[in-house]
Amino acid sequence: MRYSFFGTCVNDYDHLINCIDTIVAQSILPKQIILVNSGSKNIKKLIQSKLINKNIDFIYIQKSLIRENALNLALKNCNSELSFRFDVRTRFSIDYAKNVMSKFNDQKIKASVIGGVPLAISNDESIQAKLCKEIMNRSYIFFYPKHRNRLFNGYSSSVYLGCFKTKLLKKFNYREVNNLISEDSLIINDFLKEGYKTYLDSSIKLSYVSRSKFKNILFMFHSYGFARANTILSQKKLFISPRHSMVFVFGVLLVLLLLVIKLDFYLVLLLPFLLILINLLGEIFEGQNKTKLIIPFFATLCQFLWILGFIWGILLFIRKIIK
Repeated sequence: MRYSFFGTCVNDYDHLINCIDTIVAQSILPKQIILVNSGSKNIKKLIQSKLINKNIDFIYIQKSLIRENALNLALKNCNSELSFRFDVRTRFSIDYAKNVMSKFNDQKIKASVIGGVPLAISNDESIQAKLCKEIMNRSYIFFYPKHRNRLFNGYSSSVYLGCFKTKLLKKFNYREVNNLISEDSLIINDFLKEGYKTYLDSSIKLSYVSRSKFKNILFMFHSYGFARANTILSQKKLFISPRHSMVFVFGVLLVLLLLVIKLDFYLVLLLPFLLILINLLGEIFEGQNKTKLIIPFFATLCQFLWILGFIWGILLFIRKIIK
């Protein structure tokens, strides 16, 4: 079974080179590496120097495109049975491809998309970078999704990057609705709607370099909320997974509780403390020997940015309809 790695970049070349190093170190080498560079610097020769004595077909395209179009252009040049997407911040274990292909060959697993749950790593040794890494590794901050549980084995409604059957991926292609929602969420949703399953396995090891500034993490959570609101509104599907329905029910029960005890403005101020309490419990049970009680406080701030992003997404969607 032959496979290809495909991806894009925009000027973040230092991260990209480190990613390429983990690709060419695979125990089973890819047939192709396809890169669409939408940045300003031509790095073809730099990457080619990494491929000396490697029997890998390198396809390099220098063209300024939005990410979805760049991904589709890279995919168009893929002629392997399987296509593995990479991101410049991704780092793959040496047996990543080998373990993925073994799952595709497993007759018990009926899936067209396979992947693993990534571990966040820090870009440097600063306190802030380490804190950002710890935040991104806590699944309770995201309300315990399957695709953030590194011990999970089974079917999921989401996957980080993903390894696809090429013919099917070319059938769907990446897309973006008005640049409002995640292309990763859309492509998996397209697969699921057509009955194609996504499978996660704990043996498929990879990591990604987390943002090293807390303000960037906050902005990212705001974008997550914004994207989730637009995914729901544009796809007309309230619950993409059971986790979303559970969070919705919890929110409704909380609102009803506040109404029963006669909703007061000052009671609303208790919500952050309730969320901090929930996060503290999550840290105690999930942190195990690495419990850090400061993280739940930062986590609560991240979650509030997610909520603000979600509300902002809904307001903009309504404004668009009114116009």
